Amino acid sequence: MEETYVVLDFETTGFAAYKDRIIEIGAVKIQGGRVVETFHRRVNPGIKIPPFISELTGLTDELVEDEPSIEEVMPEFLPFYSDAILVAHNADFDMKFLNAALDESGYLEYAGEVIDTVQLAQILWPRESSYSLEALAVSRDLAHDQPHQALSDAQVTGELFLQLLERAHKLPFLLLQQITGLTEYTDWPLRHFFRRLAEGNTSIMQFDEPEGCMTIDQLMHRPVQIEVKDGPPGGALSEFNVSDVVHVLEKGGPMSDLMPGYEERPQQIDMMRQVAEAFQEQKHLIVEAGTGTGKSLAYLIPSVYYSIAKGERVVVATHTINLQEQLRERDIPLLQQVIPFDFDIEVFKGRANYVCMRKVATSVNNPGLITDHAETTFFVRMVAWLIETDGGDREELSLNGEQADHWNKVASGADSCIMKACPWFRNCYYHRARARAQQADVLITNHSLVLTDVKTDHNVLPGYQYLVIDEAHHMEDEATKHLGTEVSYFQMSGALNRLQRDKNRGLLFQLLQKVDILQGGDSSAYEDLRATLEKTMEQVDDLRDANEDVFRQLHNFILNHANGTDAGRQTMRLKPDTFDDETLQTAWEGIASASENLQSAVRAMRKLVGRMEELSEELMKDEMFAGTFTDISGQVKELDQGWQDLAYFLRSVGSESSVLWMEADDKSMRPVVFLYSAPIDVGPLLNAHLFSKKESVVLASATLTINQDFKYAIHQLGLYESQEQGRLLSLQVDSPFLYKKQALLCVPTDCLPVKGVAEDVFTTSFAESLTNLARVSQGRALVLFTSHRMLRETYHKVKPMLAEHGITVLAHGVDSTSRHRLVQEFQRHPKAVLFGANSFWEGVDIPGEDLSLLVIARLPFWPPNQPVVEARTEKMEREGRNSFMEYSVPQAIIRFKQGFGRLIRTKRDRGAIVVYDRRITESRYGRHFIRSLPGPWVYNGTEREVLKTVYNWLKTPLTD
Repeated sequence: MEETYVVLDFETTGFAAYKDRIIEIGAVKIQGGRVVETFHRRVNPGIKIPPFISELTGLTDELVEDEPSIEEVMPEFLPFYSDAILVAHNADFDMKFLNAALDESGYLEYAGEVIDTVQLAQILWPRESSYSLEALAVSRDLAHDQPHQALSDAQVTGELFLQLLERAHKLPFLLLQQITGLTEYTDWPLRHFFRRLAEGNTSIMQFDEPEGCMTIDQLMHRPVQIEVKDGPPGGALSEFNVSDVVHVLEKGGPMSDLMPGYEERPQQIDMMRQVAEAFQEQKHLIVEAGTGTGKSLAYLIPSVYYSIAKGERVVVATHTINLQEQLRERDIPLLQQVIPFDFDIEVFKGRANYVCMRKVATSVNNPGLITDHAETTFFVRMVAWLIETDGGDREELSLNGEQADHWNKVASGADSCIMKACPWFRNCYYHRARARAQQADVLITNHSLVLTDVKTDHNVLPGYQYLVIDEAHHMEDEATKHLGTEVSYFQMSGALNRLQRDKNRGLLFQLLQKVDILQGGDSSAYEDLRATLEKTMEQVDDLRDANEDVFRQLHNFILNHANGTDAGRQTMRLKPDTFDDETLQTAWEGIASASENLQSAVRAMRKLVGRMEELSEELMKDEMFAGTFTDISGQVKELDQGWQDLAYFLRSVGSESSVLWMEADDKSMRPVVFLYSAPIDVGPLLNAHLFSKKESVVLASATLTINQDFKYAIHQLGLYESQEQGRLLSLQVDSPFLYKKQALLCVPTDCLPVKGVAEDVFTTSFAESLTNLARVSQGRALVLFTSHRMLRETYHKVKPMLAEHGITVLAHGVDSTSRHRLVQEFQRHPKAVLFGANSFWEGVDIPGEDLSLLVIARLPFWPPNQPVVEARTEKMEREGRNSFMEYSVPQAIIRFKQGFGRLIRTKRDRGAIVVYDRRITESRYGRHFIRSLPGPWVYNGTEREVLKTVYNWLKTPLTD
């Protein structure tokens, strides 16, 4: 019998079903694969509709005042969905409101089957970048003209559901069997849906593996063979010639032939020539290339030519995955068309980015080990994804917070790899990626992996002597993070839980089950192994107690003595003089004593695992046993490393070369603590372990100079020795954009000063001025903040005022935590203002008229009490240097330049920047901010004059 589905959507006065009310019901009935009936009613909620809900839905108090109450609507709605399976997008939300309405109307709660199209889409379309209804409608080519209107949302959800049904019916039978096996004895919401598919009429094709797939240990996946290339990189060129490199992008060269109307960019040619010469002369190069230069091609082309001519691998490191993907998707295909010989460029990521199929198979074939619905959904997603993915890269999956945590259970790891004993070894995604990396002429990776390679004495990446670091303004911060240490409560407790969560869950229990299955000839050896295993399980409990004791004492210590708070975390820096206070010294001695107990417990654990290894020699021939045992060994190594980092942290208190600080979550019942140690000065470390070890390193960014000078970057990154040795070249190339015509920079001279005024007073004044400014620009504005608190307060003041003028306000951390989604929403609205902090100062690319106004609330100085900033400024002051001018101001200028760069993205863009921080014109250091910019038109005047000037600037078209 064909199922009947009812797809429903509610618009409500808010998000809490216990206090908010339904204001609109939309539903569609699906039978036989098509919509057969619709239901739509507006509802009088009996309470006021908040302004932001009215703005979102178009429903006002006046519109619903004559509509029936929910008690009157439910008798009509009940027959519409009775005997049907309910479907909704983010069904948990709608079901809470439905059940609240049923209860209020005197009916029993709905107890039937519910299908959530978010969850179903995550499984059947595992590689979508977003699972919001709007995003899925776009990616699936569905018209969604009236979002946040109940019937429209229900209709679009219905169309999505029909597409999902079609996809589900094409799943291989083995996959359906796996999903049914995973969920058979659970109350997972989608178990009935997949069981019906498995039991339904399947075509003979579904019993076969999909083309290109294979099955090992009941796990179906899509392997890709490793192409073995003979010999080292290179071979197609007899010599390296700088003029040949430059010719690729010159007028009359291959790029010119490929693109009609091609315009040569002199700045790009200059950079390309300098990169080529740096490689040829085996020197380092620091280069600032303004927005629009085309710097990625300017370093990729010399990298390819040099690698092929010299047989030398070149590594390119980016900071962001976005840039890596841009190089892969846009630049590399272009190079393959214009470079007249074959070459290999590969992208290589950290090992934990690749899935370990042995770990997936272990959980899929042992469903009793899976603990909750989120984990079930995760593993169902895994088996569906593995028949699609060619790379096994987690970046293909949009994992939310809860599911992202489960990735650690399936991530490839050196400590848990059983190498050639693994049945997937020849088809392992990580080993294939590594093999390709070994064969690559140019290898694209990230700062993190380069620095991990440095830290581990160059045994992570394939050997190389030539390196390009793009987005190099991040290198100091990345080095600070990676050349230090971090240990946390979550790290330690997570490893313990993976070993043993309770008596019947965890790796040790899995091993015990396996031992019982495999017991054979030598019963005494088996008994010894089983006894050692049970003792190890007891030891985990002791270890957990010791771990809790250390972190509980650390948690109390921080909460009692912290000197700052940030986003729910208390922060405490351990300074050389911290323990001059006897009370602190006594408390710290208690922590040191608890740490000694933890050390003893970890040593005992290591000894027991060593004994187990001796007793397991025969059983290690079994792949499942060997895999589980190796996983256990890996978790013990992680605990060992965590303890070593903790012991190092405790020993380092008082160090003059490192900064140590602790953070504690002040709202959690658990002792959530993070311990950090970082080098105060990374320059000498980078010089000793990177620059002095490599033949040529190119550092490129759009923001490296202060006052048109590289002095700051050279010092902070440790390039001063290379400079003294004559091994450092430098180049600054201007952007091809005409900033005098394209960008107006305004500073209101009568806005409130940043200092000497309470923040709430400043925020109120700023919000009023911003409202007027956004009206002048008709939205199309990005507002950058240095404080999340100021962002939220401004948002709540501005949103209702701009709503009256039809301008939407979107804020990071309020409307969504996804930067990508917010930018999409901003571009979708014709009149919108986007609020962002921290991550929005760079990497946001909104070309064209969508963004015409950039507002900077305050100059982006780091908080002076941030531990690393504080330690560095103290060190400079001890050395008799002016830390504010030599460190704080340059840091702020680099961020300011990044923020400025959000506005003009193409030669046709035109816009205005308004800075509400008078220090940029009134302080003695403010001129350095202006001088470091690429020459916008600058205007100072009253707020009223600025409004008028911005209005005139934006309405005047850009002239050639």
